[in-house]
Amino acid sequence: MPSRDTKQGHFLKTHFGIVWPVHIVGFTRLLVHLRTRFDGDLDLALILAVIGSRTQMERWKQELAELGQLTIRLGPDGAQLPINIQSVADYTGIPRETVRRKVAILQDRGWVTRDADGHLSIASSAASDLEDSTGETIAYLAALLKSFEVAQAVEKGKRPA
Repeated sequence: MPSRDTKQGHFLKTHFGIVWPVHIVGFTRLLVHLRTRFDGDLDLALILAVIGSRTQMERWKQELAELGQLTIRLGPDGAQLPINIQSVADYTGIPRETVRRKVAILQDRGWVTRDADGHLSIASSAASDLEDSTGETIAYLAALLKSFEVAQAVEKGKRPA
């Protein structure tokens, strides 16, 4: 994560009034959607996100042709990078037993797999089952990107589109 004392951080501080309202509206909408999608349990969404982000393949593709590629197993042994319940608990600050119970729920939904060594990974069905959530995320990011474009236009003295 970049620090606040960067060129980008300065840009955001300068154009906070343009970017912040778009961010807070979009982020709130996304959180409400995720809360609904995960039956009121945002910790489930957080745990799934941590498993997904912490198990990215070593050969992570920067340019994805489709969202389903996020869960394709491309490594030599077909595995995502390993993470276990304790590591998820340590990273999130959620108690280990709570993580264990929530991982069991995610497994029951078919979104997470656990191998014999206890390593967790995102199941391929998660991408299609959560397509609506991905759509909400894309809408949020697109609105945020547009706010950056508006801020850049303002900075250059141009009239925003």
